Amino acid sequence: GEPAAVHRADRYLTMPAPGGDADGDGEGAAARRNVRIDTSFYTSGPASERRPAVLLGHGFGGSKRDLHEQAEGLARDGYAVLTWSARGFGKSTGRIGLNDKENEVADVRRLVDWLATRPEVRLDADGDPRVGIAGASYGGAISLLAAGHDQRIDAIAAQNTYWDLSEALFPDGVFKKLWSGIFFTTGSTPVPTDMGPSPEDAPDGGGAGQGTGGAGDTGAT
Repeated sequence: GEPAAVHRADRYLTMPAPGGDADGDGEGAAARRNVRIDTSFYTSGPASERRPAVLLGHGFGGSKRDLHEQAEGLARDGYAVLTWSARGFGKSTGRIGLNDKENEVADVRRLVDWLATRPEVRLDADGDPRVGIAGASYGGAISLLAAGHDQRIDAIAAQNTYWDLSEALFPDGVFKKLWSGIFFTTGSTPVPTDMGPSPEDAPDGGGAGQGTGGAGDTGAT
């Protein structure tokens, strides 16, 4: 028969941006420093059924769009799947970073917070969703770092990634100039700081919704 329908809800989640994402002082500057993370939430089957969740991280230079097919497959297998474009990638605002526990890694912790509010997600305790995280390369590194900083993450599947960035860029003292150049040129490219909602194309066999809100908001479904 035909594959089960998958529902996808797209939304921006607002994250604080400590440090230098904007200049100035006061509440206005703080608001400008906020970063909007573009996410997609995939489920299949009864909305009232609680299920384990999976966070999927993309590779460097990519975005959540790269994970669409994988997310749909996992949703059909019975998981609630959350994909996101990391800061500075895709339609997310903010500055790109590497091994940044104050930004990329903290964002994952807030994504876990958000999953804990979802009625579709199984909880191990209040505020503690049953959740695993997976990714390759840059996404794999974020997976390892996030799990190291958030004990609520129950499983990790990291592929083709590094355990030590300095060792990866200087293996046995050899400088990987090409990869370093890619990281620095991509990471220093200016990114938009004010982005309105931008609906995505609805996936075949499912619906899509859009919403905006803080990391604790449910947005549209």
